[in-house]
Amino acid sequence: MWEFIKRIFSEREGDVTVVVLDEHDPDGSSSFKLRAVDIIKMVVFVIVLSVLFTTILFFATPIGSLYQFKEDYALRQNVIEISERVMSLQDSLMARDRQLNDMKEVLRTAADTVLAVDQTADMLISDDYYPTGGASPNVRTFEMLSQNEIIFSGSLNEIPDFPSDFPVEGRLSQGYSAENGHFGIDIAARPGTIFKAIADGTVMNAGWTINYGYVIYLQHSGGVVSVYKHGAKLARSKGDFVLKGDILGEIGDRGVLSTGSHLHLEIWKNGVPQNPLMYLNN
Repeated sequence: MWEFIKRIFSEREGDVTVVVLDEHDPDGSSSFKLRAVDIIKMVVFVIVLSVLFTTILFFATPIGSLYQFKEDYALRQNVIEISERVMSLQDSLMARDRQLNDMKEVLRTAADTVLAVDQTADMLISDDYYPTGGASPNVRTFEMLSQNEIIFSGSLNEIPDFPSDFPVEGRLSQGYSAENGHFGIDIAARPGTIFKAIADGTVMNAGWTINYGYVIYLQHSGGVVSVYKHGAKLARSKGDFVLKGDILGEIGDRGVLSTGSHLHLEIWKNGVPQNPLMYLNN
């Protein structure tokens, strides 16, 4: 075939005789005399016609749409992955900003609240507060202070009482592993089991998250923060002062990243994750 094509191009100014032989009937063979230029033109015409037909087929039928859909689908998948990463980063930044704002608000109001505590204490111990000759009512000073006054009255300046009991009665299902990104421990328990504060502290933040269900953050003295994740409901809210052993809420199988009913406990000190088992009675 290749030799035939070369012969046609070499004889494009002359004529070419094409002999068709029938191997079953030698006498029935026939020959055709063609001009080489006509054969070349016919081949070019067939090629152009094929290209034109393929182009029309691609743009005027669903075949082209199918190919374009595959390209668009791959592009959309890449865009979706990038968007999810950006949203995840935005959520992390927003959570960090909320925590920083909460800490700034606590520090900003500290001076005014401490002054209120001192004035209240002076009033309670003053002789002028009670009528002359009357007995002082049997009321504890702690109960007469407001929530914010309790927070800044010095209760949070004491060193947290560690080690503490486990915040929930259950079974340790996963340990601390910072190298694998697991900055806490998992304690499996039945849904609805209550969990408690491991030390005195203030609720920095509390609310619902998609990944971890209800989450509550406690700020303790000494730069210690405890985090409780996968709650089904919370008994405390932002700004509450809690004592060691106070009920914080109930656990459950809540959040996208939950693998069953359990409590995830994290402990951070000065921004560094700690192994919670170092702070608990084993």
